Amino acid sequence: MIDLGKKRALIIDDSPAMCSSLRTTLSNFGITRCEMSNSANEAVFRIRQRDFDLIVCDYCLGDGSDGQQILEQLRKSALIAPTVAFLMVTAERGYEKVVSCAELAPDDYLLKPFTAETMRIRVERVFEKKDVFAPIYELIGGGKAEEAITECDRILDLKNKFAIDLIRLKGELLITLGRHEDARLLYEQIIAARAIPWARIGLAKTLSMAGRSTEAIETLELAIADTPQYLGAYDLLAQTHEQQGNAELAQNILEKAVDISPNTLSRQTMIGEMAYRNGDLETAQKAFGLVVNKGKYSFSRSHNDYVNLSRALLDDNKYEEALNVIGDAKKSFENTPELELASSVMESLIYQGTARHAESQKALAKALEVRKEHGLRLSDAVSIDLAKSCFLNDEEDEARALVKDVVSNFYDDEKIQKMVRQMLDKVGRGNESQDLIEKSVTEVIKLNNEGVLRAKNGDLAGAIDLLVAASKRMPENVQVALNAAHALIVDSDRNGWNEGNMFLARSFINGHAAKHANLDKFKKVSALFKDVSLKFGVKVA
Repeated sequence: MIDLGKKRALIIDDSPAMCSSLRTTLSNFGITRCEMSNSANEAVFRIRQRDFDLIVCDYCLGDGSDGQQILEQLRKSALIAPTVAFLMVTAERGYEKVVSCAELAPDDYLLKPFTAETMRIRVERVFEKKDVFAPIYELIGGGKAEEAITECDRILDLKNKFAIDLIRLKGELLITLGRHEDARLLYEQIIAARAIPWARIGLAKTLSMAGRSTEAIETLELAIADTPQYLGAYDLLAQTHEQQGNAELAQNILEKAVDISPNTLSRQTMIGEMAYRNGDLETAQKAFGLVVNKGKYSFSRSHNDYVNLSRALLDDNKYEEALNVIGDAKKSFENTPELELASSVMESLIYQGTARHAESQKALAKALEVRKEHGLRLSDAVSIDLAKSCFLNDEEDEARALVKDVVSNFYDDEKIQKMVRQMLDKVGRGNESQDLIEKSVTEVIKLNNEGVLRAKNGDLAGAIDLLVAASKRMPENVQVALNAAHALIVDSDRNGWNEGNMFLARSFINGHAAKHANLDKFKKVSALFKDVSLKFGVKVA
């Protein structure tokens, strides 16, 4: 029996009367520790202050935000643990809104009007499931994915009623560990019994990981045909097609997903970026414009959304609009060095487009000054914009150095290289693009290989010097960072614990965890770090 009296709840609704009504309903079945928020920002403030066991959130909020955005950003920012129950409440029975809620997978959602008894049953069921999954979540949180899989199997052996959810989580863990063959067999067993959409998507991921892209595409197309509202299939299908060079087809697929559920801001950003790469400025402006407008009320809004929109307007020769967007960004956000640099770069490019050359050079000088003063790590898009401004303002050495840095950091990313080529075409240097890119790629591969060779030949000190210096120069290059971390760890393993080296190794690993945790090499280096730490009795958080 679930003891609801120990649970702390947060109700989010723009109507104070509805908040009070829901609080009364919750208190009637034991949840008396209950706080209320009438806006998304107030809710997030409370969530940052203390832990809640249950969040009951209305879909439609009067401040311009909605429950979907709150859930998306809470999970994206890891502000709520997997053990927190999130219930969505909505009076909207329309297809689009309900699909949007379902896509973000709240633990449950209630359609108004509902009875107190209905809510009690739903809440108890959600907490019953959370209790079953609690030991698994704890293992995952401690970085013990293998043990978490074992725990999934243990609970499955008990014939638990949440078996299908346990199998789903087990499949995700297998993929995280790179055990795609085991995951494939698991998903195929599920599909043989019932063609569940998430199982088909999981199967497609395993096929893609095994290099079987054609089969992955066929699997995703079947999933979409059978369940057209399951939007995760569109995202993976679009990603797979773009990787194969079918960029326009990939965009069309994402557009279909956006037509079904237009309020997921992360997908709008994806389609905006893809449309921009494809030269479809109208779609890019529409997508980025929606992100800016809807994101005004989001606690995780970013000045980068404004920069994206300004860039798309600039390329469409809408100079005044582009400048106004940057002006709005400067009014809407605290003046951080990152914002000052990005806005100065965009202003430089806009002024250049309107033949205000002196102002363009002044804005560029400001951007370069901020970059040097604060030692900022630039995003790939801002780096390319800065290189473009340098070329247009006859700062050619600076421009080439920036291009080299971008390509070196993302030497195996065709999307970034495509953006670099497009930029060079726009500044009239398309004939140099292949040479610039090839030289940069060749240099980083040569440098990386030399560091690895030194390590293999026993010159760990030389390998560390080379790879650490290279990783600091190319902080986004995951291969160089992992090779540097590997050399640092091996040195401690062979020559005794070196606190400084292991701290640096940890920083290289953590710096790429968000984007590259699924890489086989990342997993091997991370495992080696833990093993060596354990060998010397050092606890790994």
